[in-house]
Amino acid sequence: RLELLLQIANKIQNGTLSCEEKLTLARNTLQADEAHLESGQPVQYESDVVMYLQECEGLIRQLQADIQILRDENYYQLEELVFKTVRLQDELVTLRLECTNLYRKGHFSTPSSLDLVQPSSLSTRHLKAEPLMKGTHTTPAASTSWFRKPMTRAELVAISSSEDEGNLRFVYELLSWVEEMQMKLERAEWGSDLPSVESQLTVQRHIHSSVEDLGSSVKEARMYEGKMSQNFHTSYTETLGKLETQYCKLLETSSFRLRHLQSLYAFVSQATAELIWLNEKEEEELAFDWSDNNPNMAAKRNYFSELTMELEEKQDVFRSLQDTAELLSLENHPAKQTVEAYSAAVQTQWQWIKQLCLCVEQHVRENSAYFQFFSDAQDSETYLKNLQDTIKRKYSCDRNTTLTRLEDLLQDSMDEKEQLIHSKSSVASLVGRSKSIIQLKPRNPDHALKNTISVKAICDYRQIEITICKNDECVLEDNSQRTKWKVISPTGNEAMVPSVCFLIPPPNKEAIDMAIRVEQLYQKVMSLWHQLHVNMKSLVSWNYLRKDISLEAANVTSLATGECHQTMRNLQVHYDDFLEDSRDSELFSVADRLHLEEEVEACKEHFQQLLQSMENEDKDETASRTYLSELKNIRLHLEECEQRLVGTIRTPSSTRTDGDALQENTFRVAEQERLKEDLHHLKADMEQLSERCNIFLHKSPTGSSTPLLRSELNLLVEKMDHVYGLSSVYLDKLKTIDVIIRNTQGAESLVKGYEVKLSQEEALPADLSAIQSHRSTLKQWLSEVNSESSVFAALEDDLARAKVVADQLYQMKQERSLDLERYQEKGSQLWDRWQRVSLQIETRQAELESIEYMLGDYRNCHGSLIQWIEETTTQQELMKPGQAEDSRVLSEQLSQQMVRVLIFVTKSLQDFTVDGDYELQLMTYRAFVESQQKSPVKRRRMLSSSDSIAQEFMDLRTRYTALVTLTTQHVKYISDALRRLEEEEVRKVSVYLPGIKKCFGHG
Repeated sequence: RLELLLQIANKIQNGTLSCEEKLTLARNTLQADEAHLESGQPVQYESDVVMYLQECEGLIRQLQADIQILRDENYYQLEELVFKTVRLQDELVTLRLECTNLYRKGHFSTPSSLDLVQPSSLSTRHLKAEPLMKGTHTTPAASTSWFRKPMTRAELVAISSSEDEGNLRFVYELLSWVEEMQMKLERAEWGSDLPSVESQLTVQRHIHSSVEDLGSSVKEARMYEGKMSQNFHTSYTETLGKLETQYCKLLETSSFRLRHLQSLYAFVSQATAELIWLNEKEEEELAFDWSDNNPNMAAKRNYFSELTMELEEKQDVFRSLQDTAELLSLENHPAKQTVEAYSAAVQTQWQWIKQLCLCVEQHVRENSAYFQFFSDAQDSETYLKNLQDTIKRKYSCDRNTTLTRLEDLLQDSMDEKEQLIHSKSSVASLVGRSKSIIQLKPRNPDHALKNTISVKAICDYRQIEITICKNDECVLEDNSQRTKWKVISPTGNEAMVPSVCFLIPPPNKEAIDMAIRVEQLYQKVMSLWHQLHVNMKSLVSWNYLRKDISLEAANVTSLATGECHQTMRNLQVHYDDFLEDSRDSELFSVADRLHLEEEVEACKEHFQQLLQSMENEDKDETASRTYLSELKNIRLHLEECEQRLVGTIRTPSSTRTDGDALQENTFRVAEQERLKEDLHHLKADMEQLSERCNIFLHKSPTGSSTPLLRSELNLLVEKMDHVYGLSSVYLDKLKTIDVIIRNTQGAESLVKGYEVKLSQEEALPADLSAIQSHRSTLKQWLSEVNSESSVFAALEDDLARAKVVADQLYQMKQERSLDLERYQEKGSQLWDRWQRVSLQIETRQAELESIEYMLGDYRNCHGSLIQWIEETTTQQELMKPGQAEDSRVLSEQLSQQMVRVLIFVTKSLQDFTVDGDYELQLMTYRAFVESQQKSPVKRRRMLSSSDSIAQEFMDLRTRYTALVTLTTQHVKYISDALRRLEEEEVRKVSVYLPGIKKCFGHG
């Protein structure tokens, strides 16, 4: 045993030496890459460093496993070996951190860059851990080859002396395997990167499966407990109980490890994916060329916008990742160090990407301004050069250039001036912008620095060697690499820092020189334009002056006096303009200006001589123009009156009721009278002006304006006569319509009065005196109607007179008189209604006369019948039973009176029919009146004659029927009495007949 422990200790000594050699090789290789980076060359030995570190990691894990064995055996020199191993582990962590700093910008491989273990986490208590498998990337089949399978019961029984011994050995075998696996699981490590965690998870799944499978063997051992002999039973039972306890513990430990490995793997895999994505974005941003060789800022701006959106989308992912890490740490996850290392790496890289985004945003803004400035400056310079050539070519003129051409060029030159003024603001803007343009050429490695320059940090950057804060002013010492610069911080520290972290601030000498050059070019163009503009203005003034001087005397005589004075004033003005415009002109000398002065003075003297001769001719023309002006004023007023008149004629009457129509027509009459008054004044003014014009035409028959004046005067006189006549005719029409409206209102009121009177009666009076009274009233109405017919005759005369006026108006102005036609139609309707009133009165009067005669005859007949019925009824009531003769007489009289009753019934029916026809006629006429007047007529309710006749007839028939019934009863009673008397007499005769016969016989 001691020899074995010494061999293990010797193995640990050799392992520490080998690990030291690997660490030395890794450090030397790392220093070589640092030298390459400082010289501006890319790294070359990254893969070698990764390999050395992985080999050291494997050796340290083996050393930890061997130390654990010595610790279990209480080896006496263990502390020295533990100290060496811890020292190697600290050195490995330090070297790994240096690798991270050197290759952190995307060059260091993922496994090494992700294995960020803090030195404080590597204490001696982790020396107990050992890997569950020897290789990190072994296959699942080989991963379980390091632990043995427990022997089966059959195998142990086969090698034992008895079955009980085999069963006992089987329980010991299971217990040994469980304790061994429990120890290995407790010592097993969790992995520090994604491949190792994945391998640990794969192995643990196989182990957990084996542990679960072992449950069947434990159950099998429990089955044989009752079969054990007395000698082995106690030992077997104790061992089996311990086995079951240890197995439950092992199963719990395995489940615990499997569950935590799964959560660790999920976290590490997600963190690894996000770190890879962050590293890729970091490499893209660090490798981007921000020098003047890359002007395509639009594409970069679009890419940066997409990156910003991706980062916003990723923010929730990273927040979730950090929450998961915090949760695992709070749950005291066994691999808490790995979780915290990954969480710190993700957080560090995320913050670094955000810093890079700030840098990119600043670079995009500044570089866009840089390239836009030089583009605008180049465009402005090109534009000004082209404009200079155009102005020089287009506006160079001499005295042979025509005036029209000069004026066009002068106008065009003002447009050019507007463009120059607009360009002035652009040039001033360029000058101002040039002072804020950054420098981009020093960002190009081909542009070697002759001296150090100042750079400005646009983000925070921290390394072991250097710490830089945002807005720090640093010194650029070496720009031989595009992506990394050698800078000196404000504290004096020197290091290689990514170039994207810096801006080279203004001033940019090239930008300032460019702006000054454009400004000077603008001044040259402006001076050129001003000189050519002065030359053109002097030529224009010279042409106008020559034009005034060259006027012929004949041309001057054809002008009016005022125009001649204006021409002289124009000559003086043009001469003054020429003197002013030619002061700075290159085209006119002093001698030229003196010569022109002599010509102007001679021209003025000639004009004065001509003006005197023209003044006399101007007087007649002035008078003629004055008359024409007065005629024009009168014509304008006349046209205004004509428009008012025609507008009034064409405006139809909008009212419907006669009251409104009368009011509107009265208003039109008043307005037309005012218009006619205005026309009367105009006509008087025109007659006065016509008399003056005729006198002038008689005195100056050959004047130049005489034909025009005579023509205008004749046209105005003709137009005045037409408008005045039209106004008179229209005024007559309005007055006639006014009379028609008033007469129509009177006629309509008269018709309505009689229609209402005739419509108020709705029944025939039952009294003869009432009928006679109504006949007298109708007779009086008829007399009144005949006397009132003159109203309609007057209305007809007015309508005829209005039609004549309307025809005259139609001949003068083709306009129909719709209002007159409406009143003609209304007059015709009123005349028809008046005729109907007269006819209605005559008809009623005739019918009432007939009804009065028939009603009188009916009354007489009715009275006699009533008297006879009353007397007969009284007689019947007073008659005694014995008065048989009187009853027969009364019956005969009743039969005779039946003829009179039939005659009365016939008369009643005739009167009733006639009365009904009369009342129907009343109702028909009342309906007609209501339809004409659009309102119901107030009715005068009285007892109808037909109703009275019907009532009297019913009463007569009732009383006559009662009399007939009473008489019939009396006749029947009398007949019965007579029959009884006759029978009594016969009986008496038959009784006394024998005695009589006997008497007569004896006689």
